Amino acid sequence: MSLVRNTTEFICKVCGKPVGFDISDAKSYISKTEHDNFFGMTLTTYRVAHDTDTERHYNSVVVDHMGLFRGHRDAYAEPLPTVDPSTDRRYWVYHEDEVSGEPTNGIELALLISRDQRWVVDIVCPSAMNASEITTLVVDRVEEAQRVYNTIPQPIETRLADLDFYIWASDNRILCVVLRNQALLSSLNSFASRIIVESEADFIPRRRLLNLVFNVIEREPDLSTSMLSRLMNEDMLFTKFQTPFEDRIPSIVERTSTRFPIAKEILGPLLRGYITLIEALETVGYAHIQEVFDMIDFINRRRVLG
Repeated sequence: MSLVRNTTEFICKVCGKPVGFDISDAKSYISKTEHDNFFGMTLTTYRVAHDTDTERHYNSVVVDHMGLFRGHRDAYAEPLPTVDPSTDRRYWVYHEDEVSGEPTNGIELALLISRDQRWVVDIVCPSAMNASEITTLVVDRVEEAQRVYNTIPQPIETRLADLDFYIWASDNRILCVVLRNQALLSSLNSFASRIIVESEADFIPRRRLLNLVFNVIEREPDLSTSMLSRLMNEDMLFTKFQTPFEDRIPSIVERTSTRFPIAKEILGPLLRGYITLIEALETVGYAHIQEVFDMIDFINRRRVLG
Protein backbone atom coordinates (compact mmCIF):
# COMPACT_ATOMS: atom_id res chain seq x y z
CA MET A 1 0.00 0.00 0.00
CA SER A 2 1.55 3.31 -1.07
CA LEU A 3 1.77 6.17 1.43
CA VAL A 4 2.35 8.75 -1.30
CA ARG A 5 -0.56 11.16 -1.60
CA ASN A 6 -1.54 12.50 -5.02
CA THR A 7 -3.52 15.53 -3.83
CA THR A 8 -1.28 18.20 -2.34
CA GLU A 9 -2.87 21.12 -0.47
CA PHE A 10 -1.44 24.49 0.55
CA ILE A 11 -2.57 28.04 1.34
CA CYS A 12 -2.25 30.58 -1.48
CA LYS A 13 0.32 33.21 -0.44
CA VAL A 14 -1.57 35.91 -2.35
CA CYS A 15 -5.17 35.52 -1.14
CA GLY A 16 -4.91 33.06 1.78
CA LYS A 17 -7.35 30.54 0.28
CA PRO A 18 -6.67 26.77 0.26
CA VAL A 19 -5.44 25.36 -3.06
CA GLY A 20 -5.05 21.73 -4.10
CA PHE A 21 -3.50 19.96 -7.06
CA ASP A 22 -2.77 16.39 -8.13
CA ILE A 23 0.95 15.64 -8.53
CA SER A 24 0.06 12.69 -10.79
CA ASP A 25 -1.99 14.90 -13.13
CA ALA A 26 0.14 17.23 -15.24
CA LYS A 27 -2.98 19.23 -16.14
CA SER A 28 -3.42 20.33 -12.52
CA TYR A 29 -0.16 22.31 -12.41
CA ILE A 30 1.79 24.49 -14.82
CA SER A 31 5.30 23.06 -14.45
CA LYS A 32 7.51 21.04 -12.14
CA THR A 33 11.23 21.06 -11.39
CA GLU A 34 12.94 18.16 -9.66
CA HIS A 35 15.82 18.87 -7.28
CA ASP A 36 18.73 16.90 -5.92
CA ASN A 37 18.25 14.88 -2.74
CA PHE A 38 18.21 17.31 0.18
CA PHE A 39 18.55 16.23 3.82
CA GLY A 40 17.26 12.75 2.99
CA MET A 41 14.27 14.02 0.99
CA THR A 42 13.53 14.08 -2.74
CA LEU A 43 12.03 17.49 -3.45
CA THR A 44 10.10 18.86 -6.41
CA THR A 45 8.96 22.44 -7.10
CA TYR A 46 5.51 22.79 -8.71
CA ARG A 47 4.11 25.96 -10.26
CA VAL A 48 0.35 26.08 -9.59
CA ALA A 49 -2.24 28.71 -10.57
CA HIS A 50 -5.82 29.47 -9.60
CA ASP A 51 -8.17 32.28 -10.65
CA THR A 52 -10.25 34.80 -8.72
CA ASP A 53 -12.75 37.20 -10.26
CA THR A 54 -10.08 39.66 -11.39
CA GLU A 55 -6.70 37.95 -10.91
CA ARG A 56 -4.76 34.76 -11.53
CA HIS A 57 -2.63 33.76 -8.54
CA TYR A 58 0.58 31.81 -9.12
CA ASN A 59 2.28 29.82 -6.34
CA SER A 60 5.61 27.99 -6.60
CA VAL A 61 5.61 25.29 -3.90
CA VAL A 62 8.09 22.65 -2.73
CA VAL A 63 6.68 19.12 -2.32
CA ASP A 64 8.51 16.10 -0.90
CA HIS A 65 8.57 12.52 -2.21
CA MET A 66 5.45 11.71 -0.14
CA GLY A 67 3.44 14.42 -1.86
CA LEU A 68 3.50 16.65 1.23
CA PHE A 69 3.73 20.44 0.93
CA ARG A 70 7.08 21.61 2.39
CA GLY A 71 7.05 25.34 1.72
CA HIS A 72 6.60 28.23 -0.75
CA ARG A 73 9.28 29.47 -3.10
CA ASP A 74 7.33 32.44 -4.45
CA ALA A 75 3.83 33.71 -5.21
CA TYR A 76 2.40 36.53 -7.27
CA ALA A 77 -0.76 37.75 -9.02
CA GLU A 78 -1.58 38.75 -12.59
CA PRO A 79 -4.69 40.65 -13.73
CA LEU A 80 -7.39 38.93 -15.79
CA PRO A 81 -8.22 38.79 -18.61
CA THR A 82 -6.32 41.52 -20.50
CA VAL A 83 -3.74 44.21 -19.90
CA ASP A 84 -4.30 47.73 -21.15
CA PRO A 85 -1.74 48.62 -23.86
CA SER A 86 -0.86 51.77 -21.93
CA THR A 87 0.74 49.61 -19.23
CA ASP A 88 3.25 48.10 -21.69
CA ARG A 89 6.17 49.89 -20.03
CA ARG A 90 5.06 49.27 -16.46
CA TYR A 91 6.68 46.84 -14.07
CA TRP A 92 4.97 45.56 -10.94
CA VAL A 93 6.91 45.57 -7.69
CA TYR A 94 6.90 42.16 -6.05
CA HIS A 95 6.30 42.20 -2.27
CA GLU A 96 6.23 38.46 -1.47
CA ASP A 97 7.61 38.92 2.03
CA GLU A 98 9.04 41.56 4.29
CA VAL A 99 12.74 42.14 4.83
CA SER A 100 13.61 41.13 8.38
CA GLY A 101 17.38 41.56 8.39
CA GLU A 102 19.47 44.61 9.17
CA PRO A 103 19.35 47.58 6.79
CA THR A 104 22.28 47.92 4.42
CA ASN A 105 24.54 50.92 4.94
CA GLY A 106 26.76 50.81 1.86
CA ILE A 107 23.98 50.06 -0.66
CA GLU A 108 21.44 52.80 -1.32
CA LEU A 109 19.38 50.96 -3.94
CA ALA A 110 19.25 47.44 -5.38
CA LEU A 111 16.60 46.11 -7.78
CA LEU A 112 16.33 42.75 -9.57
CA ILE A 113 14.25 43.00 -12.76
CA SER A 114 12.64 40.46 -15.07
CA ARG A 115 12.45 41.93 -18.56
CA ASP A 116 10.07 39.34 -20.02
CA GLN A 117 7.76 38.77 -17.01
CA ARG A 118 7.86 42.46 -15.98
CA TRP A 119 8.39 42.09 -12.27
CA VAL A 120 10.89 43.85 -10.04
CA VAL A 121 12.10 42.78 -6.58
CA ASP A 122 13.03 45.86 -4.52
CA ILE A 123 15.91 44.30 -2.57
CA VAL A 124 16.90 47.69 -1.15
CA CYS A 125 14.73 50.67 -2.01
CA PRO A 126 14.03 53.81 0.09
CA SER A 127 10.36 54.75 0.29
CA ALA A 128 11.11 58.06 -1.44
CA MET A 129 12.09 56.24 -4.67
CA ASN A 130 9.68 54.92 -7.31
CA ALA A 131 10.94 51.38 -8.01
CA SER A 132 8.65 50.84 -11.01
CA GLU A 133 9.72 54.05 -12.76
CA ILE A 134 13.41 53.41 -12.00
CA THR A 135 12.99 49.96 -13.53
CA THR A 136 11.58 51.39 -16.78
CA LEU A 137 14.50 53.83 -17.08
CA VAL A 138 17.08 51.13 -16.31
CA VAL A 139 15.63 48.80 -18.96
CA ASP A 140 15.82 51.69 -21.46
CA ARG A 141 19.53 52.10 -20.64
CA VAL A 142 20.18 48.38 -21.17
CA GLU A 143 18.34 48.38 -24.50
CA GLU A 144 20.30 51.47 -25.56
CA ALA A 145 23.59 49.73 -24.67
CA GLN A 146 22.55 46.66 -26.64
CA ARG A 147 22.04 48.83 -29.72
CA VAL A 148 25.48 50.42 -29.28
CA TYR A 149 27.62 47.40 -28.31
CA ASN A 150 27.86 43.92 -29.78
CA THR A 151 28.48 42.75 -26.20
CA ILE A 152 27.35 45.16 -23.50
CA PRO A 153 29.80 46.04 -20.70
CA GLN A 154 29.24 44.45 -17.30
CA PRO A 155 28.44 46.50 -15.39
CA ILE A 156 26.94 49.35 -17.36
CA GLU A 157 27.63 52.62 -15.54
CA THR A 158 25.00 55.33 -16.00
CA ARG A 159 23.38 58.23 -14.18
CA LEU A 160 19.66 58.62 -13.57
CA ALA A 161 18.42 61.78 -11.84
CA ASP A 162 21.18 62.42 -9.27
CA LEU A 163 22.15 58.74 -8.79
CA ASP A 164 25.05 56.75 -10.25
CA PHE A 165 23.89 53.27 -11.27
CA TYR A 166 25.77 50.02 -11.87
CA ILE A 167 23.77 47.63 -14.07
CA TRP A 168 24.39 43.94 -14.83
CA ALA A 169 22.17 42.30 -17.45
CA SER A 170 21.48 38.83 -18.85
CA ASP A 171 18.99 38.01 -21.59
CA ASN A 172 15.99 38.23 -19.25
CA ARG A 173 17.16 39.67 -15.93
CA ILE A 174 18.78 42.90 -14.81
CA LEU A 175 20.40 43.83 -11.50
CA CYS A 176 20.84 47.55 -10.83
CA VAL A 177 22.61 48.96 -7.78
CA VAL A 178 23.41 52.40 -6.35
CA LEU A 179 26.32 52.34 -3.89
CA ARG A 180 27.18 54.54 -0.95
CA ASN A 181 30.39 52.55 -0.40
CA GLN A 182 32.31 52.08 -3.66
CA ALA A 183 34.52 49.42 -2.04
CA LEU A 184 31.58 47.00 -2.39
CA LEU A 185 31.70 47.15 -6.19
CA SER A 186 34.38 44.46 -6.45
CA SER A 187 32.38 41.97 -4.34
CA LEU A 188 29.16 42.74 -6.22
CA ASN A 189 30.88 42.45 -9.58
CA SER A 190 32.16 38.96 -8.77
CA PHE A 191 28.70 37.71 -7.77
CA ALA A 192 26.24 39.73 -9.89
CA SER A 193 26.33 37.26 -12.79
CA ARG A 194 25.06 34.53 -10.44
CA ILE A 195 22.16 36.70 -9.27
CA ILE A 196 20.94 37.39 -12.80
CA VAL A 197 21.19 33.77 -13.93
CA GLU A 198 17.67 32.46 -14.55
CA SER A 199 17.68 28.89 -13.22
CA GLU A 200 13.89 28.58 -13.55
CA ALA A 201 11.95 30.81 -15.93
CA ASP A 202 8.96 31.19 -13.60
CA PHE A 203 10.87 31.42 -10.32
CA ILE A 204 10.99 34.80 -8.59
CA PRO A 205 13.79 35.07 -5.99
CA ARG A 206 12.46 36.01 -2.58
CA ARG A 207 13.02 39.59 -1.47
CA ARG A 208 13.99 38.51 2.04
CA LEU A 209 16.63 36.11 0.69
CA LEU A 210 18.11 38.65 -1.71
CA ASN A 211 18.28 41.22 1.09
CA LEU A 212 20.13 38.66 3.23
CA VAL A 213 22.59 38.02 0.38
CA PHE A 214 23.26 41.75 -0.02
CA ASN A 215 23.81 42.12 3.73
CA VAL A 216 26.31 39.26 3.56
CA ILE A 217 28.12 40.87 0.61
CA GLU A 218 28.31 44.15 2.55
CA ARG A 219 29.38 42.73 5.91
CA GLU A 220 31.38 39.66 4.81
CA PRO A 221 32.88 40.67 1.43
CA ASP A 222 35.45 37.84 1.60
CA LEU A 223 32.84 35.06 1.81
CA SER A 224 33.32 32.69 -1.12
CA THR A 225 31.10 33.03 -4.17
CA SER A 226 30.29 29.31 -3.86
CA MET A 227 28.81 29.92 -0.39
CA LEU A 228 26.83 32.89 -1.68
CA SER A 229 25.55 30.70 -4.51
CA ARG A 230 24.49 28.06 -2.00
CA LEU A 231 22.69 30.71 0.02
CA MET A 232 20.86 31.85 -3.14
CA ASN A 233 19.82 28.34 -4.22
CA GLU A 234 19.15 26.42 -0.99
CA ASP A 235 15.66 24.95 -1.35
CA MET A 236 14.89 24.49 2.34
CA LEU A 237 15.79 27.92 3.75
CA PHE A 238 12.11 28.64 4.50
CA THR A 239 11.08 25.11 5.54
CA LYS A 240 10.97 23.89 9.14
CA PHE A 241 13.12 20.85 9.82
CA GLN A 242 12.01 17.59 11.36
CA THR A 243 14.02 14.88 13.13
CA PRO A 244 13.01 11.33 14.11
CA PHE A 245 15.18 11.71 17.23
CA GLU A 246 13.27 14.46 19.04
CA ASP A 247 13.88 12.91 22.46
CA ARG A 248 17.62 13.03 21.80
CA ILE A 249 17.80 16.69 20.71
CA PRO A 250 19.56 17.91 23.92
CA SER A 251 22.35 15.36 23.53
CA ILE A 252 22.61 16.02 19.78
CA VAL A 253 23.00 19.74 20.47
CA GLU A 254 25.59 19.13 23.19
CA ARG A 255 27.73 16.84 21.06
CA THR A 256 27.45 19.05 17.97
CA SER A 257 28.42 22.17 19.94
CA THR A 258 31.85 20.69 20.69
CA ARG A 259 32.55 21.00 16.96
CA PHE A 260 30.31 23.97 16.10
CA PRO A 261 29.81 26.35 19.09
CA ILE A 262 26.94 28.07 17.23
CA ALA A 263 24.88 24.88 17.73
CA LYS A 264 23.99 25.86 21.31
CA GLU A 265 22.16 28.95 20.05
CA ILE A 266 20.22 27.63 17.06
CA LEU A 267 20.37 23.84 16.63
CA GLY A 268 17.72 23.00 19.25
CA PRO A 269 15.09 25.38 17.82
CA LEU A 270 15.98 24.24 14.28
CA LEU A 271 15.50 20.54 15.04
CA ARG A 272 12.23 21.21 16.89
CA GLY A 273 10.85 23.22 13.95
CA TYR A 274 10.57 26.43 15.98
CA ILE A 275 12.63 28.42 13.46
CA THR A 276 13.55 28.05 9.79
CA LEU A 277 17.08 27.98 8.44
CA ILE A 278 16.90 31.56 7.16
CA GLU A 279 15.71 32.72 10.59
CA ALA A 280 18.69 30.93 12.12
CA LEU A 281 21.05 32.69 9.72
CA GLU A 282 19.50 36.06 10.54
CA THR A 283 19.73 35.28 14.26
CA VAL A 284 23.43 34.38 14.48
CA GLY A 285 24.68 37.09 12.15
CA TYR A 286 26.40 37.21 8.80
CA ALA A 287 29.84 36.20 10.11
CA HIS A 288 28.52 32.70 10.89
CA ILE A 289 27.01 31.82 7.50
CA GLN A 290 29.74 29.28 6.66
CA GLU A 291 29.63 27.73 10.13
CA VAL A 292 25.84 27.27 10.03
CA PHE A 293 25.93 25.46 6.69
CA ASP A 294 28.90 23.32 7.80
CA MET A 295 26.90 22.35 10.88
CA ILE A 296 23.82 21.44 8.80
CA ASP A 297 25.97 19.29 6.50
CA PHE A 298 27.56 17.65 9.55
CA ILE A 299 24.27 16.59 11.15
CA ASN A 300 22.77 15.62 7.79
CA ARG A 301 25.63 13.18 7.14
CA ARG A 302 24.70 11.55 10.46
CA ARG A 303 21.04 11.26 9.34
CA VAL A 304 19.78 13.42 12.20
CA LEU A 305 17.22 15.10 9.91
CA GLY A 306 14.12 13.26 8.76
